[in-house]
Amino acid sequence: MTLKKLSTLLKSEKISVEKVSRARTESNWNALATELQLLCDIRTNIARFAKNGKRVQIIETVEQGDEIAIGGRYLVRPPLVGRDSGIIHGALREKGFAALVLCREPSTSLGLCPIVALGSGVIVRVQIEESKNPEKPTCAWFDHAIVELGEHVVSKMDKNSTSQRQLDYLLAHVPAVSTYPSIYEVGIALCRTLCKESS
Repeated sequence: MTLKKLSTLLKSEKISVEKVSRARTESNWNALATELQLLCDIRTNIARFAKNGKRVQIIETVEQGDEIAIGGRYLVRPPLVGRDSGIIHGALREKGFAALVLCREPSTSLGLCPIVALGSGVIVRVQIEESKNPEKPTCAWFDHAIVELGEHVVSKMDKNSTSQRQLDYLLAHVPAVSTYPSIYEVGIALCRTLCKESS
């Protein structure tokens, strides 16, 4: 995949996010389902660029974040916090880099590693097994952390609430787990349900 293709994907992502927001505002469930699928496809392709075979980079200062000049997997850790990881991720996107950015918190008393991500007005936090070498987390560990975050979000959805509330819950959490395909799949299924309910 070329840098030109990445640039096109990043521009398409911005447009798709706007279309998702517009379709939700208009309660246009068919359009929202279509746009969620498109956004999922775009972000999956961007993630492929980020998974460039390079090791996970650890970021501990804002200055380190500012110096990044290539895409990849980045683990933000204290003293930086979840908000910092969101800022770093946004800055990398603006620079035209494909990046996957996670934030970890200090290990728990049980030796688990808390991973945190920010959505639209929500915080997602999950505890996973610590990497064998916390100073050199593997790509497999990093990718597993993304899946754990995504599974946590989907599992916490209140299935007893209305389809619309479930969908809004997912949409608020998509920015936190933007490369986890199942959140889009569940959202699309809810859009289909809402189409049936409104017909």
